[in-house]
Amino acid sequence: MASVENVPKGTVKSIGMASTFTSTVKSSSTFRSSTKSRRGSESRRWRVRESIGGYGILVIVGGTILSPVMLGLLSVIWSGKGPGSGESATASWRSVVLKGWVTEAVTLCSLVIQLCTSAQAIICTSLAAATLLETIGVPLSHVAEFSTMRGANGGPWRLVYLMFRSSARSFFSLQSILMLILFLGTMATQFASTILVTDLDVSSITGNANHTRLNLTLSDGIELFEPVTSQWYMKPTDYSVFGEIPSGTSVEPTAQGFSDTGNVKRILLPLQHENRTILHHYIGGAYGINSRVACAPPVLNGRFEAFDPLSKPLPFLLTMIGNISYEATFANAGLQVPSLCADGTCLPSQFNCTMPTTGVPGRQGKFLCIPDLSNVVDAENMTYFPDGRKDPVTPHSLVFLVTRNNGTFDDWSFVNNVSAIPDNPSREGEWASWRLDNNVHLDASICFSELLWDFSHVDMSTTHDTIEPSVSMDPKTREVDSRPALTLLGVGPNATSPSNRQLLTVNAVRDTTRNSRLVRYLDGAINSGIFPEPDPPSSFTMNGGGVSYGASSINPFVDYATIYEDSLDTTNRPALAIQAMFTIMAMSLHYGQVQLLDIEEAVSITTAVSVTIPVRWTGLAITAGIVGANLICILAITVLFLLRTRFSRQGHFWHTISQLVSEKTADILEAGPELRDDDAVKQVRTDDSLVVIGRCRSTGRVQVLQKGDPELESA
Repeated sequence: MASVENVPKGTVKSIGMASTFTSTVKSSSTFRSSTKSRRGSESRRWRVRESIGGYGILVIVGGTILSPVMLGLLSVIWSGKGPGSGESATASWRSVVLKGWVTEAVTLCSLVIQLCTSAQAIICTSLAAATLLETIGVPLSHVAEFSTMRGANGGPWRLVYLMFRSSARSFFSLQSILMLILFLGTMATQFASTILVTDLDVSSITGNANHTRLNLTLSDGIELFEPVTSQWYMKPTDYSVFGEIPSGTSVEPTAQGFSDTGNVKRILLPLQHENRTILHHYIGGAYGINSRVACAPPVLNGRFEAFDPLSKPLPFLLTMIGNISYEATFANAGLQVPSLCADGTCLPSQFNCTMPTTGVPGRQGKFLCIPDLSNVVDAENMTYFPDGRKDPVTPHSLVFLVTRNNGTFDDWSFVNNVSAIPDNPSREGEWASWRLDNNVHLDASICFSELLWDFSHVDMSTTHDTIEPSVSMDPKTREVDSRPALTLLGVGPNATSPSNRQLLTVNAVRDTTRNSRLVRYLDGAINSGIFPEPDPPSSFTMNGGGVSYGASSINPFVDYATIYEDSLDTTNRPALAIQAMFTIMAMSLHYGQVQLLDIEEAVSITTAVSVTIPVRWTGLAITAGIVGANLICILAITVLFLLRTRFSRQGHFWHTISQLVSEKTADILEAGPELRDDDAVKQVRTDDSLVVIGRCRSTGRVQVLQKGDPELESA
């Protein structure tokens, strides 16, 4: 004891450590004998459960299943709306969306993906560290940290950093590249929720049906008054969305020049503007206007006359006076004379129409003239609106003489008080055409219109929000843009599909009746709206707007004139022009009376609801790409671990420590108990060679050996 006490304290400590490591590392006879007896069994690769562990298998397999499942759920949310506005979506999708849970569902799915990826990244860090230790090798200065990572680690970032600090061979190895991709993917998944939310936006979908009651009919106590002012002078109040039942008839003229729109039924919603534009489905009562217009080249006998304009600032007033031969007109068009008519005597044949001239070179003066009704019918007993849905011309059809010409006042100076209408016009479709003096071209067409209101129970729907157009005027150029309104009315090149026209699809119509106070009132009201006076008038002319000059019996509001002229210019079909103009007039009459309705009926109204839903796929595609890349790396790292390692067990600690004990690490372990890592590492900087974990041939022990050491047993 005395001799020991005289030895310096530090010397005793060194002697004790040296003797310990010498006996542990160099004296291995007992260990070798016990090891050799088990070498056959230990040389075999451990089973998956032993090498990765139950928890590791659960994380890798569970995450590999859960992450795609979450992506699948997200895909259902993204694609669940389907075509249209979500009316055909599944009940579960609609429930989530209408309750406003989309953002929460996206956040929850992205959270599960984050947790799975983070847990898998920790397991894969252990597997990658083990693979590097047993194959490529790591610097001696870092072997302790790589070894302990097999038991526990904080994720891939530290392993990637150590690989970057190691040799280029280690950093650019397959295992290192996979870990780098996994590290970047794991970081990216932390922002998965943010990436996915960029695909969300507020949009409208079809809500749930609201079963309610609306005022749809009139009681006897509500008094209806005849319109005081002609509808021509009033601005149209509505260009409303409607449901349309087309005629299925082409308006293109036949070889005889007969053009017929067929009966077109347009059903108007009993709702105000703010509710019509968000309506997606309506079941209930509604009023409809049946319209049919047919045109043919007229046979005319008469003259042109020029009158002194008196106080009017015009050189002269130009009129066209004469008679219409219906027998010849119908015969030329291949039509039968309507029943109860002898040579069309129940139709107005006399006309006295003032004619406008063009005021813009290259344009045309247009007018719409109603022939003289005074000697045809009894004003008190006449019925203007018979049911013309079956026949294009009836005994009481409204008759319009449509003409257009390209002549200015100077061009028409050849009239010189009186000039006969030539009796040899050519025929161009439904137009009779004359080539007059001074290169004046005059076209005329005789048109027969039927207008009929009714009330029906309807089922109408649309898959999109609607936009109700308007006729707008540019205050600088004074030009009027009627294109949106013409598209709504089915006039023009863009009026090809119901969706372009903002129409409702009519799914069903039943219980149609004309036995209604409002139906009868609307029949009379549109009669008063078309004629400028309550009594059947003599001929009157509606002059065009802007490019025509001349006297007119009425000066219609600019919307009517523009709709009429632009329809005629766009299609060259006077039947479509008249039908479009009167449809706008019918809309204004209808919505002016809806507020008077006082008898309720049950209806079902489904409107659009503004909700947050996915409107793009970019964020989901990026997230799916990140998750896919992560899963590929995870599976590849796992497979490499199983194929190329023999002595590592993920999640276990003692073997990570015991395998460090070797001659290569003896000096570090001897100096390390009270040193910081960086101080201990400095001691091996001079010989910081690549080392691996392997079995020593001489001892049979699994330990740290220099890469390429002859003592290293091959796999």
